[in-house]
Amino acid sequence: MKFLRRILLLALAAIALTLATHAAAVPPPPAGPARAYPTEFPVSEPDYTSKRLRDFSPFESALANFSAARRSALDALVLEATISQLQQRMASGDLTAEELVVYYLDRIQRYDVNQLNSVMELNPEALTIARNLDAERAEGNLWGPLHGIPVLVKDNITTGDQMHTTAGAVALKDWRGDRDAQLVKNLRNSGAVILGKANLSEWANYVDPAMPSGFSALGGQTRHPYGPFDPLGSSSGSAVSVAANLTAVSVGSETAGSIVRPAATNNIVGLKPTHGLVSGDYVIPLVDWMDVPGPMGRTVTDVATLLSALTHTDEGSEENPDPAVAELQSEDFTRFLDLERAKQRRVGVAVIPEATITELEALLANPPADLPAEGLTALPILLRQFQMANQTANAAIAALTQQGITVVELDNETVPQAPDANAALPPGFKASLNAFLSTLPNPPVTALIDVVSFNYADPANRIPYGQDHLSTAQRSDSPSAAYTTLRETHQTTARTTLDQFFAEAGIDVLIASTQAYAAAGYPALTVPIGYAETGEPLGVTLIGKALSEPDLLAVGYAIEQATQARQPPDLDKTLASFTNLHHALPSPQ
Repeated sequence: MKFLRRILLLALAAIALTLATHAAAVPPPPAGPARAYPTEFPVSEPDYTSKRLRDFSPFESALANFSAARRSALDALVLEATISQLQQRMASGDLTAEELVVYYLDRIQRYDVNQLNSVMELNPEALTIARNLDAERAEGNLWGPLHGIPVLVKDNITTGDQMHTTAGAVALKDWRGDRDAQLVKNLRNSGAVILGKANLSEWANYVDPAMPSGFSALGGQTRHPYGPFDPLGSSSGSAVSVAANLTAVSVGSETAGSIVRPAATNNIVGLKPTHGLVSGDYVIPLVDWMDVPGPMGRTVTDVATLLSALTHTDEGSEENPDPAVAELQSEDFTRFLDLERAKQRRVGVAVIPEATITELEALLANPPADLPAEGLTALPILLRQFQMANQTANAAIAALTQQGITVVELDNETVPQAPDANAALPPGFKASLNAFLSTLPNPPVTALIDVVSFNYADPANRIPYGQDHLSTAQRSDSPSAAYTTLRETHQTTARTTLDQFFAEAGIDVLIASTQAYAAAGYPALTVPIGYAETGEPLGVTLIGKALSEPDLLAVGYAIEQATQARQPPDLDKTLASFTNLHHALPSPQ
């Protein structure tokens, strides 16, 4: 019975964490008899009327003139191409930034609209920007490593242009920012073409426990490009669009798992940076002391290139007050993609003892008569989690060993886990969102209470899955001295336990299933590692201490080069399998 109690605690804790972060690999428990998180995918959209129309009218002529022959030729030049390869092809004259934009727009039109639903809104100025960058290239003027490269940004990141910034919520449907977020300014200064806004799990996946990951009232339901799997979130659209070759790279954001988990299941690379390394200025928050934007791409090199652009600020920008952060922000992160550097690092890999899995299998085969119903539900989920965790851990160990990197095997139960997110999220969201809205010159809503009230005025079309999380946050006592103490305790506990664990284990990088890094503000990198028996992609997540991005990138690059695990999805096959799905009708603009 001691084993049973321990396993039940693990199972229920895993499900509780899923509910709290709303970005895990398994569904949380039912939210009620008529409302429950889906257990089968892909998911139909509710019958509602708030979905935003994807407007292709600014590109009508360019798309009409985009021939099948040219599309086929560009498939060979662009599909799965890295940023470096795209730059080489533009430098040689085989490709232009304008053609690159048209190529991605064509794929968005064919594969995304009412299908993958990963792109929320298109930048009507994208072609004009690309043409101007082509003209500058012809004159020998290059802005930076992203010159002419299309980038999608998550729709909680403000742009000061014709696009909206909404967090997927109807309450912000018509809001346009008065300026760019600092990271968007950095992207433009590096020569990037902001292609559009990526769909997301609404309000960073903090609306209701029954709402599927990847759903927003404005964007609709994001779907997985590899098959009938949960796209996870909240950076669902940022991950799916990269995986499906609808953009070169994208920018997501994470509070606890919202970059690394969708990156893992969608077979791409995602980096959640150290808090503060990438500016969170003018990003709609979930919990501002945990939130951080980060790069997502198909290769570690692309993620390192994008990270360099995101962190580099111009001379007029305020320098980070932390000298160590400011120094790292000036780096070219691609220089750390060095196998020799990786070989000098010790990597801890958490493994679940086979005896634990064997005992769990026996328990499932002959469950005790007094096993509660929640145990019968939780145990199969936990077994699947354990098996997939060990599959990724063993694949990582094999790759690291192949590259000559020292591996320290660790018992998974010794790995520090995250503090209770349920206590921090409601007051954290309320305080963070209210503070953000108070900075806007003409906000459509001024506080969370306005959002909740607005939604209740037309719940079927504004919150088709309910808004229990939003309501709970509004009822929380925030801001308060108790919340400030809670925040400080969470950060200190997470940092202290992780630092101590790294020191005692004698490791520089940790591969494990824990979100303690999120509360600590530490970085994490996900890299493709293989596939489950179902065909769902698997990723391995590397965790480091503060400002250890160079080590994570070096080790992640070593794993990537050893496994070459990523294969692009067969979108035609996947979408053909998505039958009998209901699509909400876009609302008039």
